[in-house]
Amino acid sequence: MTQNSRKIILVDMNAYFASVEQASNPELRGKAIVICGDGRTIVVTASYEARRYGIKTGMTLPEARRLCPFVIPVIGNLDKYVDVSLRIHKIMLEYTDQVEVFSIDECFLDVTGVEHLWGGAVNIAAGIKKKIKEQIGITCSAGVAPNKVVAKLAAKSKKPDGLTVVEPDEVENFMFPLPVEKLQGVGIGARLSEKFRLMGINTARDLAMADGGFLKARFGVMGAFYKNVGLGRDSSRVKKYSEQAPVKSVGHSHTLPKDTYDISVVRSYLLMLCEKTAARLRGYKLTGRTVFLMVRFGDFEIFSGRETLKSCFNTGYGIFSLAWKIFERVLPLKKAVRLLGVGISNLAGGDTQQYLFEDMQKKQKLSAVMDEINAKYGELTVKPSSVIIAQKHGILGRCGIISTRLIK
Repeated sequence: MTQNSRKIILVDMNAYFASVEQASNPELRGKAIVICGDGRTIVVTASYEARRYGIKTGMTLPEARRLCPFVIPVIGNLDKYVDVSLRIHKIMLEYTDQVEVFSIDECFLDVTGVEHLWGGAVNIAAGIKKKIKEQIGITCSAGVAPNKVVAKLAAKSKKPDGLTVVEPDEVENFMFPLPVEKLQGVGIGARLSEKFRLMGINTARDLAMADGGFLKARFGVMGAFYKNVGLGRDSSRVKKYSEQAPVKSVGHSHTLPKDTYDISVVRSYLLMLCEKTAARLRGYKLTGRTVFLMVRFGDFEIFSGRETLKSCFNTGYGIFSLAWKIFERVLPLKKAVRLLGVGISNLAGGDTQQYLFEDMQKKQKLSAVMDEINAKYGELTVKPSSVIIAQKHGILGRCGIISTRLIK
């Protein structure tokens, strides 16, 4: 089989986080919304309605509001986006097991061996788009091409809700006019495209026609790769879905509404992050041994550390115990705390381990009950009472009032 005989599809969700929020909340549909975090934050993504006002990823919320005073900020929910992403994967897996997850909102499919079963690669792409829209309620763009590089660029060429097909004999005509900036996402970033411009390489054609020896001298072994990108060549295979890398760590971070020296506030936020991390860990049916903590101070200096236990655990109490032990290394505070991040690694499968001590068994059972209630009524409906301090500090107003004492 030659490279040109392959049929590769790239499915790229449109304004994914914003689209998921609009699909799950009818009141947001057709509205200018931006996805952001709690407190002082930047725009993670914007709906197409917001983009019409010039709002872009990376802007601060005040900047976005200056462009569109009625823009609606929505706090992002990664667990929701992962869940929807997995539902999308199931749709793709109806056609082939060669589904490679490129990011949370992009997947490659190699349908070379199965396209005849579905009336061709274009019909498969159209069918996936239709099912995602009907079953999930959001749109996507798709590119069909002989390789991954061209398929990805094809999908991005018509957004939202586009379907672009590039046949093998059309690759040069499709690729060559593209400005180097349009090659971002296929191994060429913004800074590299700026370097190309300074070198007189302005389009994919310029890159394709550049002297191979010159590119090698300038960029080493990557020089040949960049030249092939310009030519629209890529021999890399699409991995099977079963080959996806396992989760290596789980964590959460949060920027406080204002810098603080108040240890009770820091402790409360940290506990909240530990509970959220533990809930995600249990959702993945995993346990872990190593807790890592990151603290960013008001002057943006960063402190980090980690602690490891011999046994695995997946409770908020267990994560918090180690996280607080790490945090104590910076006490007494000499600088105000701006951001906290906590996570757990050294992961292992299984969440049914038996604890030797009755106290730990109770905490494990309590965590299971909390997960069940929170899954039904919303994240942190049930929470440690110490988290209420963070609630009063300006974050958890929507998370309910039921609490349970885990930390004295």
